[in-house]
Amino acid sequence: MSTVPVGRAALLRTAGRLGWGVADQGVSSVKNFVLGVFVATTLGAQSLGALGLVLVTYAIVLQAARGLATDPLMVRYTGTEPRTWRSSSAAATATATVVGIVAGAACLAGGAVLTRWVSGEGGAAFTALAPCLPLLALQDSYRYAFFAAGRGGAACATDMVWAVSLVLLLPLGAPLGHDGIAWAVVAFGASAGLSAAFAAWRARTLPDPRRVVWWWREHHDLGTRFLGENVTLGVGQQVTVLVVAAVAGLGALGAVRGAEMLIGPVASLLMGISQVAVPEAVRARANGRSSLERLCRALSGGLAAVALMWGALVFVVLPHGLGDRLLGEVWPSAHSLLPAVIIGATAGCLHVGPSAGLRALGRADLTLRMQVLVTSTYAVLGTAGAAAGGAGGMVWGTATASCLGAVAWWLALDRAARAALPLPPATALVEPEEVDDRVG
Repeated sequence: MSTVPVGRAALLRTAGRLGWGVADQGVSSVKNFVLGVFVATTLGAQSLGALGLVLVTYAIVLQAARGLATDPLMVRYTGTEPRTWRSSSAAATATATVVGIVAGAACLAGGAVLTRWVSGEGGAAFTALAPCLPLLALQDSYRYAFFAAGRGGAACATDMVWAVSLVLLLPLGAPLGHDGIAWAVVAFGASAGLSAAFAAWRARTLPDPRRVVWWWREHHDLGTRFLGENVTLGVGQQVTVLVVAAVAGLGALGAVRGAEMLIGPVASLLMGISQVAVPEAVRARANGRSSLERLCRALSGGLAAVALMWGALVFVVLPHGLGDRLLGEVWPSAHSLLPAVIIGATAGCLHVGPSAGLRALGRADLTLRMQVLVTSTYAVLGTAGAAAGGAGGMVWGTATASCLGAVAWWLALDRAARAALPLPPATALVEPEEVDDRVG
């Protein structure tokens, strides 16, 4: 008989699920790094630029698929009994695949335009991406379905299969006579397809296209707002980057990118925790307001502390020779930007807890409103800062926006939690161990 107190056991289970989210993000980051290194070393700068456009497009499509499919899944089906989880996952994964199909058709048209009018390399990359997008969206939807079931190990294993498959497929292009950027993109998508097949086997459920209309009818109230929120975040950041490049120049943007690279581990940690933050908040919500707010404070506070410590370490240690080796001539300007970048990253970590809490409460209307407000503030202050002070003005502007955004997110969560909790009894939550025993 276990002697571990109930509260401590629950805390350990939560920590374990958060750990799987971080591990999964680590695998994903390594996979993308390997793809970038392969393209850079074998195909050159032009192909690497085309890959960058492909990855931006891929990220936007994933945000759309998550908003319509897996974000509602995590809010409404976290911890449900296995049969319900399988049924809802079949509908959500099919919905994500449909988003990929629609995006793929648009991508195919875009590839034709690029090939004819802009760049043959870019056109080839987008044409190759078109049939891959449904597989990429499907693979991502299975990962989030596993997180909703508390099966982070299965999500991480799914990404491991993708990473290994990609490493095996990439070198096969040259012997087969396909050694351009198109092969790298096809290998990226085909390995995702193999990963999705593995995930379907682990989940013991397949996408069910017949339930896509039902999924939309039942969850469009959340899905449309989550879609708006996700696209606002992704597009808003890209617009800011483009405006800064136009106002302050590519050199200034390169210095900003160099400073951001130095705190890259914090970004990976934040993304990993964010993957599982909403399911954990849904579980905490079932225990009342104090439990939800405690979890949100722990998520934001823990991430912010790590970001601040890592930033201080980088700022103090790298000037002793290592910074020059890592960034070369970019290092002096990047180092001067680090204080603002560290503050901005730390404040950004404070957004994670209240964002997850609001989603767990089903307040998609409020999260959309907050994301539009915060992203607009980020774009306005970042652009104004760039116009006034170049790269330094840009990072201090966005850091200020992140700090103001943190205050706004927490005020929104406090109001929403006071209005909504205590909640009436929800669908009974099943401990992840039970799900693992009965689901794959």
